[in-house]
Amino acid sequence: MIKILPTILAFLATTYSASVFAAQFESVVKAFATPIKADHNVMMWKDVEKIKNIKWKWPYYESGAYEHTMVGLTKVGKDKNPNIGATEVTIQGSRMNLYSIYIDINMEGEDPSEKQINHFFGAGKVKKIRTSCDEDGHSYSVATYKFQKPGYKPVFIRSTSSWGASGAGSTGHEIYYDLPTSCDL
Repeated sequence: MIKILPTILAFLATTYSASVFAAQFESVVKAFATPIKADHNVMMWKDVEKIKNIKWKWPYYESGAYEHTMVGLTKVGKDKNPNIGATEVTIQGSRMNLYSIYIDINMEGEDPSEKQINHFFGAGKVKKIRTSCDEDGHSYSVATYKFQKPGYKPVFIRSTSSWGASGAGSTGHEIYYDLPTSCDL
């Protein structure tokens, strides 16, 4: 029995680790981040097609007909309650120069952390940086991270977390090429 235990553990690890640790929003960073060899931001409206598992409210080529935002929906987790994990993804910018992506996850309520950044956005270097926008309150927190995937220039992620007396809350992650000027280091 003891000899078979490592085999069983190895099987369970390989079978379930991909689904447990899959970074749901890794394609967001891959579509948004600037490749190392590029001189400038290269994401345009058509690049939203590279983002996986998002149901967009309208096709990318109609985004200019509405306003300077593109909105899509997805779900985080497998809870049967449709409200738990309900997620809205909002991309802002002009047709040729998108400047931020905001991911709002309902009922998440987890404090921002480097581990959470890797959990949602995949492997990469994560460094928490202090800015004037950071907060750490009893029911609301904001933290800023510099995140770099291999082969891409770094992006900045401002993560917010809020929760109420009932335990319900949300977690938001806004991704930028550069920090907003209002959040100086």
